[in-house]
Amino acid sequence: MNSSYKPSLEQLVRYLKKESDVKENEAIVAWLDSSEQNRHYLLQLENEWIHLKEPPLIIGRADRPRIWDKIQDRIQPVVKTIVFDRNRFWWLVTAAAILIFLSGTLGTYFIQRNILMNTSSQEQTTVYTALGQKSQVILPDGSKAWLNAGTKMSYSHAFNQHDRKITLEGEAFFDVVKKENMPFTVQTSHLDVVVKGTAFDVSAYADDAKIEVSLLRGKVAIKDKRGQLIGELKPNDWIQLDKRTGRYTQIRQLDAVQYSTWKSEELVFENESLESVLKKLERWYGVDITWRGAESDRHYTFKVKTESLREILELINVITPIQYTIAGKSVAIVSKKR
Repeated sequence: MNSSYKPSLEQLVRYLKKESDVKENEAIVAWLDSSEQNRHYLLQLENEWIHLKEPPLIIGRADRPRIWDKIQDRIQPVVKTIVFDRNRFWWLVTAAAILIFLSGTLGTYFIQRNILMNTSSQEQTTVYTALGQKSQVILPDGSKAWLNAGTKMSYSHAFNQHDRKITLEGEAFFDVVKKENMPFTVQTSHLDVVVKGTAFDVSAYADDAKIEVSLLRGKVAIKDKRGQLIGELKPNDWIQLDKRTGRYTQIRQLDAVQYSTWKSEELVFENESLESVLKKLERWYGVDITWRGAESDRHYTFKVKTESLREILELINVITPIQYTIAGKSVAIVSKKR
């Protein structure tokens, strides 16, 4: 048998429905015998096939457009959110193609599955991004979220059914699909960001003393944890909450793009303290940085694109004399006297 042989979707569908001819059946069996991964893949398909044996729902013609819209809301984002599990990527893309091939039958299956998901609406989907990594998610309503390093984002399995609420710890940029009657809310430890359709960045790391929100497009409302309105942002507005004092600082008409350049592989520092710079470098490069010596009262303005950590430390050394050692993911920095 040709070692590069891989059955098509149509052939696998016929095999599972026991409609393949003898020659095709033998080829698929040989393909299964050649790899544990192939057998695991077919097993996943067979597990999905179980649901097709459930009794179909009777749907009136008048209800079909409304129900189909709900199916689309649930199906499409599920296929798109697989960027975090590369091992399952091929399987889910294949499953999506089979959905199209068997749209009538599987349409019923996903309606039934949607009902099951409604009953378990308290379950949470949580997405993590490791230090030194960045990721993109497409949410069940079609909204996009870019997650910066060291970020955790959670939402209910009922997201987009009655509300659109996200819990965020870390930094993310959101491009939100507009839904007039269903606001999109990003909940952080100390404040909430409420929007209908817009593009904005939220930085809310647990170990940062401040939470920042910047607006690129649209309009957002900032509320405290009691639901009280703190203020509204317009494009190129920025607001910061000092978690230690509870004080808000708002700036209007700045270049909001600089706060989300990280999603395009560019890290921008604008008049930032050494403490802030080191924390961001830790997340960006996925390292643990320790600092010994006198605290620096200098502020730093520079950009990181493709530079290595060593190159950035040399740049800091020009401004603030330091000695440093890099051992794997551990970085030790000692300030030098002038």
